[in-house]
Parts: sequence; C-alpha cells; structure tokens
Amino acid sequence: MAIECIAITGIFILFVIIFFRSKRKEWAIATLPLTLVPLTDVVLELVLARIFKVEITAFGGILALVIAVAASAAWVGAAAGTLKHKRTKATYIGISNAFNIALAAILINDILVSVEKLESLIV
Repeated sequence: MAIECIAITGIFILFVIIFFRSKRKEWAIATLPLTLVPLTDVVLELVLARIFKVEITAFGGILALVIAVAASAAWVGAAAGTLKHKRTKATYIGISNAFNIALAAILINDILVSVEKLESLIV
C-alpha cells in the first residue's frame, strides 16, 4: 500500500500548492493534516521496512497508524480554527476525520492480511 499512499500524499501536497498559489492560505493549511496518515504508512513500509530493513511488527504498524490518526485529528481541530464559518468548520472536521479513520482502517486491514498470509506460509 506504500505506492497508493505516495499517490494520496502527492495529491494532497498538490492541493496545498494550488491553494497557496490561489491565495487560499487557510485551505492550504487545512489540507496538510490529511497527509499525515498516508505519509506514516510510507515511512513505515518504504523507509523503515524496505530501505533500513527494520522489522516492524503488526502491533507496531497498527500503533503508528492509530497515533497518526490521533495526531491528525488534533491537527485538523487546530486547522479548523483558521476557517471562517461554523458550518464550514464542522463539515471540514467531520469529513477530514472520516477520511483519516477510513484510510487507517484500510491500512490496518492490509497489515493484518499480510500477517495472516505470513502465518499461513509458516504453518
């Protein structure tokens, strides 16, 4: 899932650049927290596991993703403070957190499926 997470992170970074260039600084800042969960997966899978050959347990990977969701939720709350309208803030917080939770659930499922495949090979 690292390649998919690179694509997701890249798209959000592209949005940030577009928002900054169109002088919508508050939306650029509000988009940044959405990069945290996919970026965490990229760091875990590509950087630590494949490049540095660090063995990451299923628990460690899941814990890192849960921490990333929590940090992103806090960051989303802080970024919502820059938005002007209450309704916009509530919608932004709800959709952003739903996205992060859904993505984390998909990534956690991927971790658990890969662990299950490894266990079936061993037995």
